[in-house]
Amino acid sequence: MCITFDSTIDAKKDIPASIHPYDATIRPQIVTKEYNHDYYEIIEEFSKITGIGGILNTSFNLHGEPNVLTPEDALHTVENSELKYLAMGDYLFVKK
Repeated sequence: MCITFDSTIDAKKDIPASIHPYDATIRPQIVTKEYNHDYYEIIEEFSKITGIGGILNTSFNLHGEPNVLTPEDALHTVENSELKYLAMGDYLFVKK
């Protein structure tokens, strides 16, 4: 996420949470079907439903900790945060 672009009027209307508040830029990440088929399919389905071909992707970590790398890291982060759900592969974990 080191390349930035100025946001468009449509982006400001359709995906405001993805726009950096300081300078109104966006940091796109390209997802290809060949590289990450499952995530690509989620974005495609979201686009069919909403007409918006992008999904907000943010870092997955607790403040002061490195980004999640392993399933164990993901479970640790959910257990120690306000998150209630974790989708991982074919599984949906629900924190009670």
